Amino acid sequence: MLDKITALKYYQREDIQKAMVEHAQNKEVAVRFNEFFGKRPDILKYPRDVFELAKQGATSFHCSEELWGNPLNITPNMKRADVEELRIGWDMVFDIDCPYWQLAKITTWLLIKSLEDMGINSISLKFSGNKGFHIGIPFEALPKTIGENNTKDLFPEAARDMAAYLLDHIKKEHIKVTEQGNIVFGNRFKISFAKLKESTNKDIDELTEKFCSDCGSKIEIEKRESTEFVCKRCESRIASDQEYMKCQKCGIFMEKFNSKPSLCKCGSNSYYRTFNPLSIIEVDTILISSRHLYRMPYSLHEKSGLASIPIDREKLLSFDKKLAKPENVITTQRFLDRTDAKIEAAALLESAIASKKTEEKQEPQQTYQELEEAVPEALFPPCIQKILEGLEDGKKRALFILVNFLGSVGWTHDAMEKRLGEWNKKNAEPLREVYINGQIRYNKQHNKKVLPANCDNSTYYKDLLVCIPDNLCKNIKNPVNYAIKKARYANKKAKS
Repeated sequence: MLDKITALKYYQREDIQKAMVEHAQNKEVAVRFNEFFGKRPDILKYPRDVFELAKQGATSFHCSEELWGNPLNITPNMKRADVEELRIGWDMVFDIDCPYWQLAKITTWLLIKSLEDMGINSISLKFSGNKGFHIGIPFEALPKTIGENNTKDLFPEAARDMAAYLLDHIKKEHIKVTEQGNIVFGNRFKISFAKLKESTNKDIDELTEKFCSDCGSKIEIEKRESTEFVCKRCESRIASDQEYMKCQKCGIFMEKFNSKPSLCKCGSNSYYRTFNPLSIIEVDTILISSRHLYRMPYSLHEKSGLASIPIDREKLLSFDKKLAKPENVITTQRFLDRTDAKIEAAALLESAIASKKTEEKQEPQQTYQELEEAVPEALFPPCIQKILEGLEDGKKRALFILVNFLGSVGWTHDAMEKRLGEWNKKNAEPLREVYINGQIRYNKQHNKKVLPANCDNSTYYKDLLVCIPDNLCKNIKNPVNYAIKKARYANKKAKS
């Protein structure tokens, strides 16, 4: 834990002050005083400001990914158009957090390797100060426009898309699961499932995802009866979940046949596994909202007492946390160095946005009926009830679930904000209020109800240890369906 004397001695250093103020240029700064944050927005203008704040009890310093014309002009609940006018850019910061130190290093190494493969050299790296790393790409490496849009106006959606695209890329291209039960990372590191299970207390089905060897679709664990349609005229065949099908070639209705139970809807029982990094690693970038903060380079960390120091990416795998002890910190490295940055990340940004659009076209829209009134909390499924009791870990993923769930079962944004505030107080280490409000505001601005992850998504419910199914759960695919069924039954019972 960080004590005041250590913090004062550390932040008194002129080289630390200078490095932090240099990094804070055009960024909103938030100062943390152990358990709470100071006023927002704030800035660091002069090196001496760092020490003066430390004398007032400041323990750490955080800054925005966004770059602003004047950060002090930011106000709460600004309209998007006003935010975009004030924003002059944004840096891409991948925030990787993992309780398993070696895996945090390997995942960070894979992300850097993938970025290098895409021709990006303007890559910065720093130790987060506790359990992970931050990878940074300066805004100068991104194109000024993409299509008809100014890149500066695409935050946070484009940053989310880039993070998701890269994670999917390394999962498919750089992580292999062997028949011998090993996970191979980038053809360099090999970890057995037995060792991983021992470290994480998770089984193979929680750590991996299954995909059909024939059609490539993600498949569930339980076998299902598949349906095949055959055309009498041309004898073409197609597997589908539909009630009926017309032959695309002949235009006539096809004959329907039910085949033996299979893993995939296409009728195949052949599959391969891919390791899911998100089963054990949190990548905060996927859930970011506007005014998202990350720990500034050379800031201390309250829990570990270590500094968040920039490091040479070539020395990542040999990095020792001892180098981050306050007395050992050397300010020779910079994070998000803009001096020689070139437009190298255009292909990554374009590919990520195109991939997101393709995914949205291919994925069937999840539908639900509009509710006449909000579903009361007493009718929520066990997993949501468990989350609302408060959590120790995975709070950001849980917040993502709760915002989408409450919005889909008829709760207003005001009611949502009040209930999530109550929930946050029950968490072992509460989330920042501004982070919660940012997620609610993002949901409100898009004015579109989105269902939370389905029940079979182990990255969420099982990983959070909140999946405690009751008798109704076995017939449910999504927590929202559970609440709506319960509400309908309650209304029907009340009327009878």
